Amino acid sequence: MNKHLQIIYTLVVFVSFIIYICNFKSTKVHKNIPQIIKYFIMCISSVIGIYSLYKTNKYINKYILPLLIFLNVGFLLYVSLYENKLNIIHLISIIGLVYLLFTFNYKNFELLNGNLLYPNKSWIYQFIFILGLWFISSSGKGWITPNYPLINKIISCLILVYPLLFPIQEFFIHRCAALVVIYMILNITK
Repeated sequence: MNKHLQIIYTLVVFVSFIIYICNFKSTKVHKNIPQIIKYFIMCISSVIGIYSLYKTNKYINKYILPLLIFLNVGFLLYVSLYENKLNIIHLISIIGLVYLLFTFNYKNFELLNGNLLYPNKSWIYQFIFILGLWFISSSGKGWITPNYPLINKIISCLILVYPLLFPIQEFFIHRCAALVVIYMILNITK
């Protein structure tokens, strides 16, 4: 990974983590529990992911980060059932998520310095397609622009394909950084 980009991602994750903690402490009533849990998984994943860019830890690289990727995908099932009206296309995306979970092999997600050692390109492309379908068919208010569902879907899909601008080995570090940047932008204006 480019060293300048690594430093930028580190700063973004650090600032986003501070914003997350400040927002969590100042919020007395939690209305959207799935969103809070999803942000928590994303926050932990980004902090541990940035740590893995600088330090090699066998347990983080081999077990913890792959588990967090799995949980991130799996948690979308809960979000789907919690805040979405189920339509045919969304049901297909839910079946796709279940398929991704069943075909998930943690060995394909082992990392070293933020890079996948054995990237399963097929699984990553399926992930992009299924998650894109999930975003498009989602009927929830959305976490990016709750009042503008179409813009929310477009931005979500753009964030999903953004990591493809980089080598496939770096897909998840760029995906995580893109999500953290959006979270930071949304919450810095509150």
